[in-house]
Amino acid sequence: MKTLAIDPGKARTGLAACDELELTTRLLPVLEKSQEQALVEALLSLIEKEGFERVIVGNPLHMDGAISLGSQRAQKLAERLKKALLQKKWSGSVLLYDERLTSFEAETRLREKGISKKKAKGFLDSLAALVLLEDYLKNQ
Repeated sequence: MKTLAIDPGKARTGLAACDELELTTRLLPVLEKSQEQALVEALLSLIEKEGFERVIVGNPLHMDGAISLGSQRAQKLAERLKKALLQKKWSGSVLLYDERLTSFEAETRLREKGISKKKAKGFLDSLAALVLLEDYLKNQ
């Protein structure tokens, strides 16, 4: 199933995707939208353009599983996106998925490849979304 993974942040939102057979994953460009409505509109456009059937929104819970401020924002984004997609008669699903440590894993992958965090600023958030997507696909 073609899936879009979203790693929402305060300033940037990382994106990653997989093909319909769930065999390959790829980074998508980071969205620099900080206003929620602009972000939702950009995501709607991408979902329609790419034909995604499932959307995974990263849920940054605290390490003890408690809801964080970022988790509240992710829940709100998922709800707004689901509502907007339903209005467009989209039949896919929007799911929240635990993203604890995805940013840490993304940074670890960069270090292993000798890429500094500063050089990766433009795609680090999408790499975190890719880690999220890979974890989701592995555990479903």
